[in-house]
Amino acid sequence: MTEPVAPVPEGYHSITCFLAVPDGNAAIDFYTEVFGAKVLSRADRPDGQPAHAELLIGDSTIQLGMPIPENNVRAPEDWVHTSIVHYCPDVDTVIARAIDHGARTAEEPQTFVNGERFGVVIDPFGHRWAVITRVEDISREEADRRIAAWMAEQS
Repeated sequence: MTEPVAPVPEGYHSITCFLAVPDGNAAIDFYTEVFGAKVLSRADRPDGQPAHAELLIGDSTIQLGMPIPENNVRAPEDWVHTSIVHYCPDVDTVIARAIDHGARTAEEPQTFVNGERFGVVIDPFGHRWAVITRVEDISREEADRRIAAWMAEQS
């Protein structure tokens, strides 16, 4: 009897985002330089732009490619339609590197009450990245308590 096929490929998570980008080559360069991405696979169109590429960032895979308007796959133009959370060892370094490579700041790095330091950038391709480093090891319950107290103060 043959072994059943795993529904999720080895090394993947059950949800993987696909980013449509206006310049796939530039996006691969940006994600490699800023987030330390490694290209796992790539299928190029005749013009040399990726129709589909898979990148490993940390322990997670993202997919990207050029827009395919006829399939309603569009890159952001005047608004952000994708927000990605990226946990990393040093948020300040990654945010600075992103800005050096053409991202724009949406929120400066700051430490939040839940024990996470975060900053937000919009990459040159219109996607929002919340870059986060845990700086305090607290339980989910304690984080929820702190966030609730913080929200009550905001009212």
